[in-house]
Amino acid sequence: MGKIQIEEAFKEAREGIAGLKAISVVEVETGLAIDSMNLDKAFDIDAASAYNSEVLKAKIKAKNAMGMEKEEIDLILIELTTQNHLIQPSPNGKYLVYIATDKSSSNIGITRRIALSVGKKVQEQLK
Repeated sequence: MGKIQIEEAFKEAREGIAGLKAISVVEVETGLAIDSMNLDKAFDIDAASAYNSEVLKAKIKAKNAMGMEKEEIDLILIELTTQNHLIQPSPNGKYLVYIATDKSSSNIGITRRIALSVGKKVQEQLK
């Protein structure tokens, strides 16, 4: 994905998600962020990106072990005391969009809609 397209997608997230702390586009296999935007300097977006790719891989292993190989993961939502973390796989599963928000000021529906939009843009550019 070109730098300009990622910046446009991140701009969409920054403008559309109240309470946005950070967003990244991550290659699932390596756990490396292709690009990220961090609005909370105390938040380690690189570590979060890497570890949340492992969360997605673990969930894939779990669903497959339960005989659900044909099921696709639409979204993983992790609610913490003060934050929401969304892991949105791209449609082809090679990338994920990771978003962290402040729980008290964000809207999960809006955040998910924007995460889906970013994920589709990522897949279109990074086939």
